[in-house]
Amino acid sequence: MLRKQLFVLVVVMAICFAAPALADDGEADTEFYDFENMHIDGEFVSPDLEHMQAQGEAQFDRLLNLQTSFIPKVEQSTEEPSFR
Repeated sequence: MLRKQLFVLVVVMAICFAAPALADDGEADTEFYDFENMHIDGEFVSPDLEHMQAQGEAQFDRLLNLQTSFIPKVEQSTEEPSFR
């Protein structure tokens, strides 16, 4: 009896939580902006040469000092007594 009541309770809760998902009418909430009647006066602005040159001058130190070869370390580790 308790098992049947628990099953019914689980089914009712699943239906209650699934109901809002089934109520979706498929239309997305989007807005459409019409700029057809607007007249905008202005000119295109390009970046200043100073800012562009300043970007090229920035140099940073490496965050990791990676070694190009790890073979010498491997050879040293083979000479350790714990690996013999």
